[in-house]
Amino acid sequence: MLHSDDRRRQVKSANRRAILDAAAALAEEHGLGRFTVEDLAERAGVSRRTIFNHFASVDDAVYARCSELLGVIVDDFVELADATPPPAAPSTGAVFEQLADVIERTDLVRPLSRIARLVGTGENHPATVMWGHEVLQNVTARLTDEVARRNPRSDPFTVALLASSLINAMEVAFTQWAAETGAADTPGSRLVWQRLLRTAVEHLRHGFAG
Repeated sequence: MLHSDDRRRQVKSANRRAILDAAAALAEEHGLGRFTVEDLAERAGVSRRTIFNHFASVDDAVYARCSELLGVIVDDFVELADATPPPAAPSTGAVFEQLADVIERTDLVRPLSRIARLVGTGENHPATVMWGHEVLQNVTARLTDEVARRNPRSDPFTVALLASSLINAMEVAFTQWAAETGAADTPGSRLVWQRLLRTAVEHLRHGFAG
């Protein structure tokens, strides 16, 4: 039998989940900023007050759902990285090659497509700007930790450059991919993503001369 505190925690968790799912559905149907607190409360089956107990605004609920999707990206990346044997002869170049391979093998299209549907892809959209900063900070930090763990003798400055270069290349590839495909998750768009990401990684690997 659950104690009253346990029941309250369960109700709170269930309400938050309902709000997040409802906010995501409304954002996909109408667009970010185009539905009200009342719309969200009705869809989630909670009161207006309950929404404000969890989030400062309806947009914050959408951002929170995006953060969950970002977490999926990071978790998938780390899981693949952990399953990949470290370089036999540790060096910055060897670590770069393995991490680049992990990034290419991580299924980024599915969560990125969903995020784009939630917040849009216009570079001046405030939610997109917020998402961009968040994904760069979170993923770069996790990637930096992974590089340092695999090659602890590396210079921290070099490690930071390596991680930020890979993630910024991924961000540029995402922007171009969204422009070319509308951020749709289709077999054709996945081929475009692979082409753009590999091109970005090749430039990092060999430079831009020639």
